[in-house]
Amino acid sequence: MRKKVIIIISIIILTSILLFFVSQILPLGYYKEQIIYDTTNGSQTIELGIPKLSFMKKENDKSYSYKNVRGNKVLTKEVKEFLNTLEPIECNDTTYYYNSENDFTIIDYSVKNHYIYNTISYRVVDGDYCYNNKLGEYSKKLGGIKRYHTLNGGTISLYENWDTKLEVLFLDEVKDDSSSKYDFRATLKVRLYERVTDKSYNTITLEESIGDIDIKDNKLYFYRKDIKQDDNVNLEIPKESVFEIKDEKLILIDNYLRDYYSDEIILK
Repeated sequence: MRKKVIIIISIIILTSILLFFVSQILPLGYYKEQIIYDTTNGSQTIELGIPKLSFMKKENDKSYSYKNVRGNKVLTKEVKEFLNTLEPIECNDTTYYYNSENDFTIIDYSVKNHYIYNTISYRVVDGDYCYNNKLGEYSKKLGGIKRYHTLNGGTISLYENWDTKLEVLFLDEVKDDSSSKYDFRATLKVRLYERVTDKSYNTITLEESIGDIDIKDNKLYFYRKDIKQDDNVNLEIPKESVFEIKDEKLILIDNYLRDYYSDEIILK
C-alpha cells in the first residue's frame, strides 16, 4: 500500500513537473480584456491583450499588471502578437502602439521574470500619444494651432501711401483624413495688391498652396502639395519653404518673393 502511494505521488510530481516545463514553451495565446475608466470627458474603454492563465490583476493610474507562471519567452511572444494588431506610431525615437478604434496608446509594456512567475505590464494614455506630443510642441512654438501668421494681413487700406502691397497669410491646421489619422498641414496665400485709383485696386494671387508641415528644432518646413496662382503670374514657387521660428513668428529663410518684397518676410 505504501509503495502504491509513493508511486502515485511520484506520478503526480512528475506530471506536475512535465506540465510546468511544457507551460514554459507551449503558446496558449491571449484573450482581450476590456477596461473602462472615468475621464473628465466621460468613460474611456481600452482593450488589452492578456496572455492566458494570467492572474492577480493590479491597476494603478492607467498602468495594468498581471502575474503568470508560464515562460517569459512565450509570454513575451504572445504580448507582441497582440501589439502587432495595433498601429505602430513613432516619436521620441520610440515605437508606441495606437488603437484607433478605442483611441488610446500603449506607451510602455514589459514581461519581467521573478523566478517563480512573470509579471506582464502595460501603461496606456488616452488618444494618439505621438500626435498629442506633436500638437503640444507645435502649439507652444507657434503660439497656438489653427492661427494665422501674416505679413500685412487684414491691413490693406486705400488711405495709406502705396502703389503695390504684398499680403502673406500662413494658416497652420490639423487635417483629419477620415481614417483616424491626423496630419499637420498649412495653407499659404500670397496676394499682390496694385492700386488702380484712389478708391480701387486689383488683387493678384501670386500663390495659394496647401501642404504638409513639420517642425524640427526651431525651423518649420512647409512641403507644398497643391499650388495655384493666377494665369498671368510667372512666379517660380519652390516645392519646399523653410521658416525660422522666433518668438512665435515665422521668418522666411529663402525669400522667393524678393521681386515683390525685398525686405525680410516676417509672418507675425
